[in-house]
Amino acid sequence: MLLKVPEILIELDRYNACQTNSPKTGMAARMREWMKAQDRPFTKRDVYLGLGIESTADRATLRNAVPDFERRGEIILQPPDKRIRRQDINRYLYNPAWQCAQKGSRKPIILKAMYVCETFAVTDIQRLCDMERSWIDKVVRRLRRSGHISIVGRRPCAHGAGAENLYHVANRDKFRLEVMR
Repeated sequence: MLLKVPEILIELDRYNACQTNSPKTGMAARMREWMKAQDRPFTKRDVYLGLGIESTADRATLRNAVPDFERRGEIILQPPDKRIRRQDINRYLYNPAWQCAQKGSRKPIILKAMYVCETFAVTDIQRLCDMERSWIDKVVRRLRRSGHISIVGRRPCAHGAGAENLYHVANRDKFRLEVMR
């Protein structure tokens, strides 16, 4: 007896195959080094020719990586060159002022907001820092365990359901010297 696989299962398998993380190949680092060395605008084609990439799969990977570089601000889309007839080609230039985000660069912002507020709720810090609440909750838990902040009360939540804790920096001088360093 022959069973037919529904088309939806085949499509689901294709979708799952696309969603798996592919292993790192070092392509982005190679692209970055090549683009840094360029002093004039370049295209995606220039990059894969400059890197000597022959495989169509690797070329597709490179083409898909370029928008990520552009979104981060690592490369900048250049205006069309009037001397070139084909104007649909995107030309890029490497941004030498771009710097990779430093690990732990969010924590000092959260700590400074706590120091300035002195008495605060997590939602206050969230609004001041424009960050996800999970990051702030993590910092608050650690500071409470170490005794740098304490709960001083509760207030109604802005959305109307429930209440949230109010925290206070126990010793501002100690907080500044030990935590904010």
